[in-house]
Amino acid sequence: MIYTTIDTFYLTDQQLTNSPSRKDGIDEATETTLRIYGCDLIQESGILLRLPQAVIATAQVLFHRFYCKKSFAQFNVKKVAASCVWLASKLEENPRKARQVLIIFHRMECKRENLPMEYLDFYSKV
Repeated sequence: MIYTTIDTFYLTDQQLTNSPSRKDGIDEATETTLRIYGCDLIQESGILLRLPQAVIATAQVLFHRFYCKKSFAQFNVKKVAASCVWLASKLEENPRKARQVLIIFHRMECKRENLPMEYLDFYSKV
């Protein structure tokens, strides 16, 4: 049998209820909260980066598709969200440099956690 990318585009109800996060012990409410948090990060960063809504929506779809195959327990939500924004900007031909995306996510993190706005050192291990 020949499989195309269209064959695996839609997920079955069984795949949705038995996600990798659930197998790692994350309950449905927590998974939903993490998905909303990730999409919120993507939306806010897209606005700050002055990206069109189509790019933001593409990033959110990439985010959801990623976590249908991988677990929230294994991959950091903030890092995946930043990666999705960067990748979506390339896919939708509104490219932003990785440096710009990292600076915006760092500033958003400082603001959300009431930390002082510090210079982001790209050569540190953080």
